[in-house]
Amino acid sequence: MVDDKQFKAHLGCWMFYLPKLQAKLFHAKNGMIDCTRAPDLNNISDIQQPMGRYIAADWLNALQTPINRRLAEIWLVSARLWRAGLGPQPLGICLVDKLIIDSVEMGPTCGLLTQNVHKLPRKLDCKLEQIVKAGVVPDHILSCVRQQLRGYVTDLCSVKGCQPFEAEDEVKTLEKLFNTEMPDNELIQALEKTLNRP
Repeated sequence: MVDDKQFKAHLGCWMFYLPKLQAKLFHAKNGMIDCTRAPDLNNISDIQQPMGRYIAADWLNALQTPINRRLAEIWLVSARLWRAGLGPQPLGICLVDKLIIDSVEMGPTCGLLTQNVHKLPRKLDCKLEQIVKAGVVPDHILSCVRQQLRGYVTDLCSVKGCQPFEAEDEVKTLEKLFNTEMPDNELIQALEKTLNRP
C-alpha cells in the first residue's frame, strides 16, 4: 500500500520493486538497510565467524549502513551503468517517511525511480569486464553479472553490494543532499549532473 492505494510488488532480499510506480525501495529498519534473509546477529561473539559466503562483520557492516548512504552509492552505480549502456536509466529518487511491514513500523526508507527493463529492448548480457570499465565495483558474489534481466544489470544490492569506483566524495555529497530538506528542483539538478558526466 502506498498512500492508501494498493500496488503489485516484486520482493527481493534487499529491495522491493513497484512496477507501476517504477520505484525500487530498500527494506529498512530504523534508518538502516535491512535484508529479509539476514541472520540473527544478536549473540555474535566473534565478528570473524563465517556465515555462508560472508563473515559476521560483513553482515554487521551491511545492516549498519544508513539508507541515504546506500541510496547515494546505488544512484551513482546506476548512473554509470546506464551511461555505459549496461543498465536501466535511473529517473529519480523516492523518499518514504514511513515503512510498515506486518503492522510493524520500520521507520523511513528510500530508493530509486528507474526505467522498467521489461519495456526496454532485449540485449545480450554484459560481461564483468564491461561493468568494471563503467566504473563499478561488482558485488562480492557477482550477482550483478549472473542475474541480469533482459541483458541489463539490475541486481546491485548484496551483503557486499556494487559500489561506484573511487567515488567517496560524490557519495558523501549525495548522502548529505538526501539528508537535507531542499527544493525538489535543486535535488533534481544535482542528480542530473551525475547523469550527464562523460
